[in-house]
Amino acid sequence: MAILRVLIVEDEAPARQLLRRYLQQVDAELSIEEAPDGEIALQRLQNENWDIILLDIEMPGMDGVALMHFAKSLSSPPAIIFTTAYSEHALKAFEGGAVDYLLKPFSLERFRQAFQRAQTYLSWRGNPAPQRIAIPQKEGHLILSPSEIVGVQIEERVLEIEVRSGTTYQTRGYTLQEIEDKLPHPPFLRIGRNTLINVDAVQEVLPWFSGRYKVVMHTGKVYMCSREYAPHLLRAVGLRK
Repeated sequence: MAILRVLIVEDEAPARQLLRRYLQQVDAELSIEEAPDGEIALQRLQNENWDIILLDIEMPGMDGVALMHFAKSLSSPPAIIFTTAYSEHALKAFEGGAVDYLLKPFSLERFRQAFQRAQTYLSWRGNPAPQRIAIPQKEGHLILSPSEIVGVQIEERVLEIEVRSGTTYQTRGYTLQEIEDKLPHPPFLRIGRNTLINVDAVQEVLPWFSGRYKVVMHTGKVYMCSREYAPHLLRAVGLRK
């Protein structure tokens, strides 16, 4: 397997050192480079190929959001993990195609989770054919394409997967996080602590109590979006800029 190339884009030296240390702990074989600001990072993106970018948002000169949009325009866009102290930028990060968003300060375990999401993204990059997902059943496995999946929920450790035919399958073979890591983002979006939906299968979004929303899918099934995740949902379906 080729060695992954990682670019740390961060204007604070201590933060760059922490990210380098975390990277070395999750994968000792990485090729790691650094850029202290967005302008230098842009030059490196124009002249070199990268697999993963750890990207701060607020930096002198070119900010992280603008840099993300340039990176996503490349023929082989890198996986982008945002690292910032400002939670209000989370929505822009996910809408722009970032694989994860790390709010400073973050632990090694949280960083490891984001790195694994980047690896999942890289396994999809350049492969237009959807990866199949094997869903363990009592007898054998159900093989699904991500495009077939409408929504996923978990209750009492039982994962329920709804497909476009309206059929729901149950399994204990995955956690919600594990199935989320196997699905492309977009179109899949977390709308609650126990709920994941395919935005391409949404038919209607209805306001509900306490800042929540009812999400009606083409199958007729209704999923509830919590107040915490509502801004992400509204932007994803074009109801908010």
